[in-house]
Amino acid sequence: MVAINFSERFAGPVERGEKRQTIRRSRKCAPGDALQLYTGQRTKACRKLMDAVCRDVTYVGLTARGVTLGDKSKFPSDIDDFARADGFADYAEMWKWFSERYETNSFTGYVIRW
Repeated sequence: MVAINFSERFAGPVERGEKRQTIRRSRKCAPGDALQLYTGQRTKACRKLMDAVCRDVTYVGLTARGVTLGDKSKFPSDIDDFARADGFADYAEMWKWFSERYETNSFTGYVIRW
């Protein structure tokens, strides 16, 4: 079983089923793996959001100019739709969040979907 922690900002959308993917630096799981989704891990406020099953894991590269995906066929072609699936209003907001959080001008990782 793989545990994935979410900041409080994303906890509600995960619980409501609005956010059914996450982007991480490392490949934490593989399709078919059981997932436990949490918020506040390693704190007294820790709570489980839900159990899920990993549907797929795909390479992703993010820059200010756009998204590179390992398998484009599984995702919307519009980058704003891609960002909304991850809990952001649009790609500009998503890129701002990733570039500031990771202090980078390019981010590489994996999209994990459940």
